[in-house]
Amino acid sequence: MKDFEGKKMRVGVRRALLPGRDAVYHVIARTAGQAMLFGAEEKEMFCAQMRAVALFCGVEVLTFCVMDNHVHLLVSVPGEKPVIEDAELLRRCDALYGGKERSAHALDMETIRAALASGGAEREEIRNLLIGRMCDLSMFAKLLKQRYSIWYNRTHGRHGTLWSGRFKSVLVEGTGLPVGVVAAYIDLNPVRAGIVRDPAEYRWCGYSEAMAGVKAAVSGVCRICGEEKAASAVAQYRLLLYGRGVSAGFGKPDGGRVSPEILEAVEKRFGHPGIFEQLRARVRYMTAGAVLGTGRFVEGWFRENEDRFRKRQSGARRLRGGEWGDLRSFRDLQKPG
Repeated sequence: MKDFEGKKMRVGVRRALLPGRDAVYHVIARTAGQAMLFGAEEKEMFCAQMRAVALFCGVEVLTFCVMDNHVHLLVSVPGEKPVIEDAELLRRCDALYGGKERSAHALDMETIRAALASGGAEREEIRNLLIGRMCDLSMFAKLLKQRYSIWYNRTHGRHGTLWSGRFKSVLVEGTGLPVGVVAAYIDLNPVRAGIVRDPAEYRWCGYSEAMAGVKAAVSGVCRICGEEKAASAVAQYRLLLYGRGVSAGFGKPDGGRVSPEILEAVEKRFGHPGIFEQLRARVRYMTAGAVLGTGRFVEGWFRENEDRFRKRQSGARRLRGGEWGDLRSFRDLQKPG
Protein backbone atom coordinates (compact mmCIF):
# COMPACT_ATOMS: atom_id res chain seq x y z
CA MET A 1 0.00 0.00 0.00
CA LYS A 2 2.79 2.38 -0.98
CA ASP A 3 0.45 5.22 -1.96
CA PHE A 4 -0.89 5.36 1.54
CA GLU A 5 2.29 5.02 3.59
CA GLY A 6 2.86 7.82 6.04
CA LYS A 7 -0.50 9.45 5.33
CA LYS A 8 -2.96 10.08 8.13
CA MET A 9 -6.60 9.90 7.11
CA ARG A 10 -9.80 10.46 8.98
CA VAL A 11 -13.36 9.36 8.43
CA GLY A 12 -16.56 10.99 9.62
CA VAL A 13 -20.16 9.90 9.68
CA ARG A 14 -20.80 11.20 6.17
CA ARG A 15 -17.41 11.47 4.54
CA ALA A 16 -13.97 9.95 4.18
CA LEU A 17 -11.05 12.32 3.60
CA LEU A 18 -7.42 12.21 2.58
CA PRO A 19 -6.00 15.23 4.45
CA GLY A 20 -2.61 16.37 3.26
CA ARG A 21 -2.96 14.64 -0.11
CA ASP A 22 -4.54 15.55 -3.45
CA ALA A 23 -7.92 13.84 -3.61
CA VAL A 24 -11.10 13.66 -5.70
CA TYR A 25 -14.57 13.75 -4.13
CA HIS A 26 -18.13 13.33 -5.35
CA VAL A 27 -20.13 15.98 -3.47
CA ILE A 28 -23.93 15.86 -3.17
CA ALA A 29 -26.17 18.56 -1.67
CA ARG A 30 -29.97 18.56 -1.60
CA THR A 31 -32.59 21.22 -0.95
CA ALA A 32 -34.54 21.22 2.30
CA GLY A 33 -37.50 18.90 1.99
CA GLN A 34 -36.38 17.99 -1.56
CA ALA A 35 -38.19 21.14 -2.73
CA MET A 36 -37.92 21.88 -6.48
CA LEU A 37 -36.30 25.29 -6.03
CA PHE A 38 -33.96 25.50 -9.00
CA GLY A 39 -35.28 26.85 -12.27
CA ALA A 40 -33.16 28.05 -15.19
CA GLU A 41 -32.11 31.32 -13.54
CA GLU A 42 -31.25 29.58 -10.28
CA LYS A 43 -29.16 26.94 -12.02
CA GLU A 44 -27.26 29.58 -13.97
CA MET A 45 -26.42 31.44 -10.75
CA PHE A 46 -25.34 28.26 -8.99
CA CYS A 47 -22.96 27.43 -11.83
CA ALA A 48 -21.48 30.93 -11.75
CA GLN A 49 -20.99 30.82 -7.99
CA MET A 50 -19.57 27.31 -8.15
CA ARG A 51 -16.83 28.53 -10.50
CA ALA A 52 -16.13 31.58 -8.34
CA VAL A 53 -15.81 29.61 -5.11
CA ALA A 54 -13.69 26.97 -6.84
CA LEU A 55 -11.32 29.68 -8.10
CA PHE A 56 -10.92 31.11 -4.61
CA CYS A 57 -10.45 27.74 -2.94
CA GLY A 58 -8.07 26.38 -5.56
CA VAL A 59 -10.45 23.48 -6.17
CA GLU A 60 -10.95 22.08 -9.68
CA VAL A 61 -14.48 21.10 -10.71
CA LEU A 62 -14.02 18.07 -12.97
CA THR A 63 -17.72 17.84 -13.79
CA PHE A 64 -21.07 18.70 -12.20
CA CYS A 65 -24.82 18.56 -12.61
CA VAL A 66 -27.42 20.95 -11.19
CA MET A 67 -30.90 19.41 -10.96
CA ASP A 68 -34.18 20.93 -9.70
CA ASN A 69 -33.65 19.91 -6.07
CA HIS A 70 -30.04 18.74 -5.73
CA VAL A 71 -26.56 19.17 -7.12
CA HIS A 72 -23.65 16.83 -7.88
CA LEU A 73 -20.04 17.98 -8.07
CA LEU A 74 -16.90 16.01 -8.84
CA VAL A 75 -14.03 18.05 -7.45
CA SER A 76 -10.27 17.68 -7.17
CA VAL A 77 -8.93 19.16 -3.93
CA PRO A 78 -5.19 19.85 -3.51
CA GLY A 79 -3.61 18.36 -0.42
CA GLU A 80 -1.45 21.38 0.45
CA LYS A 81 -2.23 25.07 0.88
CA PRO A 82 -0.97 27.22 -2.00
CA VAL A 83 2.11 29.42 -1.88
CA ILE A 84 0.86 32.56 -3.65
CA GLU A 85 1.76 36.21 -3.99
CA ASP A 86 -0.56 39.00 -2.88
CA ALA A 87 -1.62 39.72 -6.47
CA GLU A 88 -2.89 36.17 -6.96
CA LEU A 89 -4.52 36.23 -3.55
CA LEU A 90 -6.41 39.39 -4.49
CA ARG A 91 -7.51 37.82 -7.79
CA ARG A 92 -8.96 34.85 -5.96
CA CYS A 93 -10.56 37.02 -3.30
CA ASP A 94 -12.24 39.21 -5.88
CA ALA A 95 -14.03 36.14 -7.24
CA LEU A 96 -15.41 35.34 -3.79
CA TYR A 97 -15.78 38.66 -2.00
CA GLY A 98 -16.15 41.11 -4.87
CA GLY A 99 -19.89 40.54 -5.40
CA LYS A 100 -23.06 40.96 -3.37
CA GLU A 101 -23.61 37.31 -2.48
CA ARG A 102 -21.93 37.40 0.93
CA SER A 103 -23.16 37.65 4.47
CA ALA A 104 -23.11 40.90 6.44
CA HIS A 105 -20.15 39.57 8.42
CA ALA A 106 -18.08 38.48 5.43
CA LEU A 107 -14.87 40.16 4.37
CA ASP A 108 -14.96 42.81 1.65
CA MET A 109 -12.31 43.67 -0.91
CA GLU A 110 -11.59 47.08 0.61
CA THR A 111 -10.73 45.49 3.96
CA ILE A 112 -8.61 42.80 2.31
CA ARG A 113 -6.66 45.27 0.17
CA ALA A 114 -6.02 47.56 3.12
CA ALA A 115 -4.77 44.70 5.30
CA LEU A 116 -2.44 43.39 2.60
CA ALA A 117 -1.08 46.89 1.90
CA SER A 118 -0.44 47.58 5.59
CA GLY A 119 2.35 45.02 5.81
CA GLY A 120 3.61 43.46 9.01
CA ALA A 121 1.41 41.43 11.35
CA GLU A 122 -1.89 42.61 9.86
CA ARG A 123 -0.86 41.45 6.40
CA GLU A 124 0.22 38.03 7.68
CA GLU A 125 -2.98 37.66 9.67
CA ILE A 126 -5.25 38.28 6.68
CA ARG A 127 -3.12 36.07 4.45
CA ASN A 128 -3.23 33.19 6.95
CA LEU A 129 -6.99 33.61 7.31
CA LEU A 130 -7.68 33.59 3.58
CA ILE A 131 -5.22 30.86 2.60
CA GLY A 132 -6.54 28.76 5.48
CA ARG A 133 -9.89 28.65 3.67
CA MET A 134 -8.36 27.19 0.52
CA CYS A 135 -7.79 23.57 -0.51
CA ASP A 136 -10.41 22.33 1.94
CA LEU A 137 -13.42 20.27 0.88
CA SER A 138 -15.66 21.30 3.78
CA MET A 139 -14.83 25.00 3.39
CA PHE A 140 -15.47 24.84 -0.36
CA ALA A 141 -18.91 23.29 0.16
CA LYS A 142 -19.73 25.65 3.04
CA LEU A 143 -18.83 28.80 1.12
CA LEU A 144 -20.70 27.68 -1.99
CA LYS A 145 -23.87 26.77 -0.11
CA GLN A 146 -23.76 29.96 1.97
CA ARG A 147 -23.27 32.26 -1.00
CA TYR A 148 -25.99 30.58 -2.99
CA SER A 149 -28.43 30.66 -0.06
CA ILE A 150 -27.86 34.40 0.41
CA TRP A 151 -28.50 35.09 -3.27
CA TYR A 152 -31.53 32.80 -3.44
CA ASN A 153 -33.24 34.15 -0.31
CA ARG A 154 -32.55 37.76 -1.29
CA THR A 155 -33.81 37.22 -4.84
CA HIS A 156 -36.97 35.38 -3.83
CA GLY A 157 -37.79 37.29 -0.64
CA ARG A 158 -37.28 34.11 1.29
CA HIS A 159 -35.92 33.35 4.77
CA GLY A 160 -34.63 30.21 6.42
CA THR A 161 -32.63 27.15 5.49
CA LEU A 162 -32.26 26.35 1.82
CA TRP A 163 -30.24 23.13 2.07
CA SER A 164 -31.03 19.82 3.73
CA GLY A 165 -28.30 19.59 6.35
CA ARG A 166 -24.64 19.20 5.49
CA PHE A 167 -23.37 17.94 2.18
CA LYS A 168 -22.52 14.29 1.51
CA SER A 169 -19.39 13.13 -0.23
CA VAL A 170 -17.66 10.03 -1.53
CA LEU A 171 -13.88 9.76 -1.79
CA VAL A 172 -13.09 8.67 -5.36
CA GLU A 173 -9.88 7.26 -6.76
CA GLY A 174 -8.79 10.03 -9.08
CA THR A 175 -7.60 8.04 -12.12
CA GLY A 176 -8.89 5.36 -14.46
CA LEU A 177 -12.20 3.57 -14.14
CA PRO A 178 -13.35 4.97 -10.74
CA VAL A 179 -13.21 8.65 -11.68
CA GLY A 180 -14.61 7.90 -15.15
CA VAL A 181 -17.58 5.98 -13.73
CA VAL A 182 -18.47 8.67 -11.19
CA ALA A 183 -18.08 11.48 -13.72
CA ALA A 184 -20.36 9.70 -16.19
CA TYR A 185 -22.87 8.96 -13.42
CA ILE A 186 -23.02 12.67 -12.60
CA ASP A 187 -23.42 13.83 -16.20
CA LEU A 188 -26.11 11.21 -16.85
CA ASN A 189 -28.37 12.57 -14.09
CA PRO A 190 -30.76 14.37 -16.49
CA VAL A 191 -30.88 11.23 -18.67
CA ARG A 192 -31.89 9.04 -15.72
CA ALA A 193 -34.50 11.65 -14.78
CA GLY A 194 -36.01 11.48 -18.27
CA ILE A 195 -35.33 15.16 -18.99
CA VAL A 196 -33.08 14.61 -22.02
CA ARG A 197 -31.78 11.68 -24.04
CA ASP A 198 -28.28 13.11 -24.30
CA PRO A 199 -26.50 15.04 -21.49
CA ALA A 200 -25.12 17.41 -24.13
CA GLU A 201 -28.69 18.78 -24.36
CA TYR A 202 -28.83 19.62 -20.64
CA ARG A 203 -27.33 23.06 -20.12
CA TRP A 204 -26.35 22.69 -16.46
CA CYS A 205 -23.88 19.80 -16.47
CA GLY A 206 -20.16 19.59 -17.05
CA TYR A 207 -20.39 17.53 -20.23
CA SER A 208 -22.75 20.00 -21.89
CA GLU A 209 -20.37 22.85 -21.07
CA ALA A 210 -17.43 20.84 -22.41
CA MET A 211 -19.27 20.19 -25.67
CA ALA A 212 -19.91 23.94 -25.90
CA GLY A 213 -16.19 24.58 -25.51
CA VAL A 214 -16.25 26.13 -22.02
CA LYS A 215 -12.60 26.15 -21.01
CA ALA A 216 -13.02 25.02 -17.37
CA ALA A 217 -15.34 22.18 -18.36
CA VAL A 218 -13.04 20.97 -21.15
CA SER A 219 -10.16 21.03 -18.66
CA GLY A 220 -12.22 18.83 -16.33
CA VAL A 221 -12.86 16.28 -19.08
CA CYS A 222 -9.14 16.27 -19.88
CA ARG A 223 -8.40 15.46 -16.24
CA ILE A 224 -11.00 12.69 -16.15
CA CYS A 225 -9.61 11.08 -19.31
CA GLY A 226 -5.95 11.75 -18.57
CA GLU A 227 -5.55 13.59 -21.88
CA GLU A 228 -3.88 16.87 -22.75
CA LYS A 229 -5.67 17.36 -26.07
CA ALA A 230 -9.23 18.59 -25.67
CA ALA A 231 -10.63 16.97 -28.83
CA SER A 232 -9.29 13.56 -27.86
CA ALA A 233 -10.53 13.87 -24.27
CA VAL A 234 -14.05 14.90 -25.30
CA ALA A 235 -14.20 12.07 -27.85
CA GLN A 236 -13.12 9.54 -25.22
CA TYR A 237 -15.64 10.83 -22.70
CA ARG A 238 -18.39 10.71 -25.30
CA LEU A 239 -17.56 7.07 -25.87
CA LEU A 240 -17.79 6.40 -22.13
CA LEU A 241 -21.23 8.01 -21.99
CA TYR A 242 -22.82 6.63 -25.14
CA GLY A 243 -20.45 4.43 -27.09
CA ARG A 244 -20.07 6.92 -29.93
CA GLY A 245 -17.59 9.66 -30.63
CA VAL A 246 -17.57 13.23 -31.83
CA SER A 247 -16.09 14.83 -34.89
CA ALA A 248 -13.39 17.50 -34.84
CA GLY A 249 -15.95 20.15 -33.88
CA PHE A 250 -17.36 19.98 -30.36
CA GLY A 251 -20.96 18.88 -30.17
CA LYS A 252 -21.10 17.22 -33.60
CA PRO A 253 -21.78 13.47 -33.45
CA ASP A 254 -19.84 11.47 -36.01
CA GLY A 255 -22.62 9.03 -36.77
CA GLY A 256 -21.45 6.44 -34.28
CA ARG A 257 -18.00 5.91 -35.79
CA VAL A 258 -15.22 5.60 -33.24
CA SER A 259 -11.61 5.67 -34.33
CA PRO A 260 -9.44 2.70 -33.32
CA GLU A 261 -7.13 5.13 -31.51
CA ILE A 262 -9.92 6.48 -29.30
CA LEU A 263 -11.27 3.01 -28.56
CA GLU A 264 -7.80 1.80 -27.63
CA ALA A 265 -7.22 4.80 -25.34
CA VAL A 266 -10.56 4.26 -23.56
CA GLU A 267 -10.04 0.53 -23.08
CA LYS A 268 -6.51 1.11 -21.77
CA ARG A 269 -7.61 3.63 -19.17
CA PHE A 270 -11.15 2.58 -18.27
CA GLY A 271 -11.69 -0.95 -19.53
CA HIS A 272 -14.50 -1.81 -21.92
CA PRO A 273 -16.92 1.14 -22.22
CA GLY A 274 -19.91 -1.19 -21.91
CA ILE A 275 -19.63 -0.92 -18.11
CA PHE A 276 -20.98 2.61 -18.36
CA GLU A 277 -24.33 1.37 -19.70
CA GLN A 278 -25.14 0.34 -16.13
CA LEU A 279 -25.13 4.01 -15.11
CA ARG A 280 -28.49 4.56 -16.82
CA ALA A 281 -29.97 3.28 -13.55
CA ARG A 282 -29.53 4.76 -10.10
CA VAL A 283 -26.45 3.34 -8.34
CA ARG A 284 -26.28 4.14 -4.63
CA TYR A 285 -22.58 3.35 -4.43
CA MET A 286 -21.89 6.56 -6.33
CA THR A 287 -23.50 8.68 -3.61
CA ALA A 288 -23.32 6.55 -0.46
CA GLY A 289 -20.30 4.26 -0.86
CA ALA A 290 -17.99 6.43 1.32
CA VAL A 291 -14.92 5.39 -0.71
CA LEU A 292 -14.99 4.28 -4.35
CA GLY A 293 -12.05 2.97 -6.33
CA THR A 294 -10.10 -0.11 -7.28
CA GLY A 295 -9.74 -2.82 -4.66
CA ARG A 296 -6.20 -1.66 -3.93
CA PHE A 297 -7.29 1.95 -3.35
CA VAL A 298 -10.21 1.13 -1.04
CA GLU A 299 -8.22 -1.48 0.87
CA GLY A 300 -5.34 0.96 1.30
CA TRP A 301 -7.70 3.55 2.75
CA PHE A 302 -9.15 0.96 5.12
CA ARG A 303 -5.76 -0.23 6.37
CA GLU A 304 -4.87 3.30 7.39
CA ASN A 305 -8.12 3.51 9.37
CA GLU A 306 -8.76 -0.07 10.49
CA ASP A 307 -8.38 0.78 14.18
CA ARG A 308 -11.70 2.63 13.82
CA PHE A 309 -13.51 -0.39 12.39
CA ARG A 310 -12.92 -3.17 14.89
CA LYS A 311 -15.48 -5.55 13.43
CA ARG A 312 -14.12 -5.46 9.88
CA GLN A 313 -11.27 -7.54 8.55
CA SER A 314 -11.13 -5.90 5.13
CA GLY A 315 -12.27 -2.68 3.50
CA ALA A 316 -13.07 -3.28 -0.16
CA ARG A 317 -16.55 -4.55 -1.04
CA ARG A 318 -17.80 -5.68 -4.44
CA LEU A 319 -20.52 -3.60 -6.02
CA ARG A 320 -23.82 -5.43 -6.32
CA GLY A 321 -26.26 -5.22 -9.18
CA GLY A 322 -23.96 -5.42 -12.18
CA GLU A 323 -20.57 -6.19 -13.63
CA TRP A 324 -18.19 -3.55 -12.30
CA GLY A 325 -14.77 -5.07 -12.93
CA ASP A 326 -12.27 -4.10 -10.23
CA LEU A 327 -14.42 -1.24 -8.94
CA ARG A 328 -14.95 -1.50 -5.16
CA SER A 329 -16.78 0.41 -2.45
CA PHE A 330 -16.06 0.77 1.25
CA ARG A 331 -19.71 0.35 2.20
CA ASP A 332 -21.51 -2.86 1.39
CA LEU A 333 -24.92 -1.54 0.38
CA GLN A 334 -27.64 -4.17 0.45
CA LYS A 335 -29.81 -2.27 -2.04
CA PRO A 336 -27.51 -0.87 -4.70
CA GLY A 337 -30.22 0.78 -6.81
